[in-house]
Amino acid sequence: MKLIELHIYGYGKIVNKHYSLSDLQLFYGENEAGKSTIMSFIHSILFGFPTKQQTLLRYVPKSSTEYGGKILCQIEGQGMVSIERIKGKASGDVTVQFEDGRMEGEESLQHLLGKMDRTTYQNIFSFNLDGLQNIQRLKKEELNRYLFTAGSSGTDLLLKLAQDWQKEREQLFKKSGRKPKINQALSELKALEKQVREEKEKNDQYMPLIARRRSLESDISSMEKEKEILSEKRGNLVSVSENWDTLIQFKEVEERISQLEGIEFPAKGLERLNKMKVEERQTSAYLETLIKKQAKLKQKLEEEDLDLSLREDIPFIEKVLSEQTFYLKWREEISERGRELKMVQSQIKDTIRELGLHIEMEEIPALNTSLMMSENIHQALERQSKLLHERESLYKLQDDEAEELQAIEKKCELLENQLMEEDEFQELQRKVKADSGKQSTWEQMKWMNMQVKESEENYRRKKASFSYQMLISGGLLLILLGLGAWGILSGSWIVTGMSLLFLIAVGVTGLQSRRNLHNESLTINKLKTKAKELQPEGETEYVSHELAEQSFKEQMEYRNEWKQRILSLEEQERKMQKVHERKEENEKAIALGEERLTHLKRELCLPADFHWKWLRDAFAKMKELVSNYETFIHLSEEEAYTARKLDEYKEECRKWFHRRSLPFTTMDEALIQMERIIQDLEKRQLVTENIAAELEPLSLEIDKLTNEVRKIQDDILVLIKEAGCTGEVEFREMALRVEELTELCSQYKGLKTRLPQRTLDSFMEFESMEESRKELTRVVQSIESLSSNLSASQKELASLSYEIKTLEEGKSFSAILQEFQSKKAELQELALEWSKYTLAGASLKKTMDLYQKTKMPKVMQLAEENFKEMTEGHYHRVFLLEDEMVKVERTDGIVFHAVELSQGTKEQLFISIRFALIQTMGDKYSLPVLIDDGVVNFDLNRTQAFLRLLRKVATDHQVLFFTCHPHIKQSFLEDEVIKLERTESIRTT
Repeated sequence: MKLIELHIYGYGKIVNKHYSLSDLQLFYGENEAGKSTIMSFIHSILFGFPTKQQTLLRYVPKSSTEYGGKILCQIEGQGMVSIERIKGKASGDVTVQFEDGRMEGEESLQHLLGKMDRTTYQNIFSFNLDGLQNIQRLKKEELNRYLFTAGSSGTDLLLKLAQDWQKEREQLFKKSGRKPKINQALSELKALEKQVREEKEKNDQYMPLIARRRSLESDISSMEKEKEILSEKRGNLVSVSENWDTLIQFKEVEERISQLEGIEFPAKGLERLNKMKVEERQTSAYLETLIKKQAKLKQKLEEEDLDLSLREDIPFIEKVLSEQTFYLKWREEISERGRELKMVQSQIKDTIRELGLHIEMEEIPALNTSLMMSENIHQALERQSKLLHERESLYKLQDDEAEELQAIEKKCELLENQLMEEDEFQELQRKVKADSGKQSTWEQMKWMNMQVKESEENYRRKKASFSYQMLISGGLLLILLGLGAWGILSGSWIVTGMSLLFLIAVGVTGLQSRRNLHNESLTINKLKTKAKELQPEGETEYVSHELAEQSFKEQMEYRNEWKQRILSLEEQERKMQKVHERKEENEKAIALGEERLTHLKRELCLPADFHWKWLRDAFAKMKELVSNYETFIHLSEEEAYTARKLDEYKEECRKWFHRRSLPFTTMDEALIQMERIIQDLEKRQLVTENIAAELEPLSLEIDKLTNEVRKIQDDILVLIKEAGCTGEVEFREMALRVEELTELCSQYKGLKTRLPQRTLDSFMEFESMEESRKELTRVVQSIESLSSNLSASQKELASLSYEIKTLEEGKSFSAILQEFQSKKAELQELALEWSKYTLAGASLKKTMDLYQKTKMPKVMQLAEENFKEMTEGHYHRVFLLEDEMVKVERTDGIVFHAVELSQGTKEQLFISIRFALIQTMGDKYSLPVLIDDGVVNFDLNRTQAFLRLLRKVATDHQVLFFTCHPHIKQSFLEDEVIKLERTESIRTT
């Protein structure tokens, strides 16, 4: 986890501030500038705000209503993650937002932190000045425990817990105690057991069972002891397997030490030899210089006449020297051309090797680098890329179509499962048709009955109207008959005629009404007859079959939908076939494209396994290759021309030296010699006189140095003989063996300290790791077998105990037995409680022992390296003894207890161990390290050493360092510093 940015909404005195962080970040500020506030802010955002019941400061802002903030961090495997915590419940409401937009809470944050709580984090990754200054107040045992826990788990809570458990155990039981509860219960139980035993002996069956139980208890005890021994052996074998490489190294060191023991060598022999050899070389070199000087002086005297004869060649020498400038220029040009040729040739070879070309340099011009070839490559690559992209699209389309096909097939299967059998469907169809006809008949019959009812109602109304009409007609008839009779009697024929007409009209109206009523009666009878004909026999009312009709409609819908699905299925299969055909065409096109690309690779002399995607880059490289080859040819021609000029100049000088019988070695020396000839010709006379004066003291000095060299050589021989050697080579080999023995002894002591003796003893029993693993497998199998036998014996013991209990239920000693069992149960409860503390303490001890054997050596090794670096090599060893005592060794071999160190050195040792623990836990917990003013008691040099170590730790863990000291700020880069002001915080990055 790497913190990228802090956004403080409101925390303590800091309100609405942003800070961007790097891998190594320094927070610099005076007192009350907010350093501790920012450190507490990081703790609170990651692990929650302190509650009111806790002693930690809560830093509730007084000038703002907002409380909390946000941390933006980079987490491996998750990307950028935002952690925001604001005021809410007791520890605040936290929101964790991931890079993909997910929003989660406290549980996800705990998972990101590896289930680590605030206390553990502060004990390992975060420490301040208070924790370092506490070291000065600790006693010897407390200091060693403090340093030990700093390197094991970062806290001494486990050791305090073990001490508490030990106190609880002693309150329950002591071997020689009387007051502990178990001791008292045992005394009472022994008295009761004696009484019970006296009564039990009366039972003949009881004694064999008791003997068998004792035998089983003895067997169980022996098996438990054997299991404990095997478990211890398994632990040793596991330790051997885990530290096999270290043990092999220890064995090799021990064997090599035994081989090198017994060597007698003079004190500082190699140093003395080297010193004498240096003196010998210096004296011999000086002597050789003087001898050469003497020889040169003598040679000059002998060649004086020859040099004087060279005067006639002065014009030629001056001409050669005048052309010396051209010679130097030509030689420089040749050197420059040679370097350029090597560089170009190296570029050509690198390009040929990079491309894997099977051609020689002379064949490079034959490479086709034309624009046509470039266009062909571009078209081929574009075409092949397009085809490959099309193939991917077709594969995706095929998968989509296949999924669609499967979906349609599944829908068809579902519909087929819901469809009826054909016979059942035909029967349902006939039934629905029959029901439909019956329903029509019943509806017609209902309509006819309604018509009959309406006709009968009309008939009744018409009949009532007819009766009323007949009554009125009768009255009128009587009145008309009376008027007619009166007319006849009175002779009034008009009245009689009118009465007769009215009488006829009334009669006709009455007859017409009677005929209509009769016709209505006939119509009603016809309707009743027709209604009876429509009514089915034996059915008084219509029974509805709506369920059958509903089922028929559903089956028709299923069949129509099934037909549509079948058509869709056929259409989808045609689509699949088209996609398959397009895929085949695409594959053929890709194959043709690969053939074209293979042809292009052959034209470009590229290997067959050269990937076609790199053709464009390869073609550019080839163009560069051809260009480099042309440059190579041009430079070669220039070099050859300059070389001819230079050879002509050299040959002219060589001929002159040969003609004068002078030695010619190199051209530079020849030119120097020519210059010397010109100069010496004028000064030779003076030089000759000076040479004679120099030769006499030079001879005396040579004799003196010769004697000194001879004396040094004699001293060397004496020293070699003192070591019992025959020569210098043998002497130096013996010195190397002595040095090797010293280093091996130091390494042996270190390995001896780190490896427990039991692990070494177990390791010496095996010749190979395979044998150790076989023995471990055998021990594990023995433990499993022993556990099985132990379980069987315990079951048998339980069965025997039950039988004994049954025999003990006699009336003669039931009261004594009840009291005995009650006291025994009480003792078992106390023993169970004592066993809990014992097992917990043993488990904790085994865990700590296992940690010391497996993890602690690595921690102490890193702590040793850190302490050596922090003390600038003044201390080079850190020991952890079996009694958890921490010691350190100075470079002069003196060993100190941790309590004997100065305050500053104690703090440096503590920081070294704490950093070592952080480095070993880096694989599982990659959390940032917070340090608040940890170098108060360090001098300037060790402060710089601490800062170098801090940068080393910052390569694997982000480090946030808080300080108020200006000299520490000067050791950081400008973009690594955030400066905090006392009134408000100011960002400088």
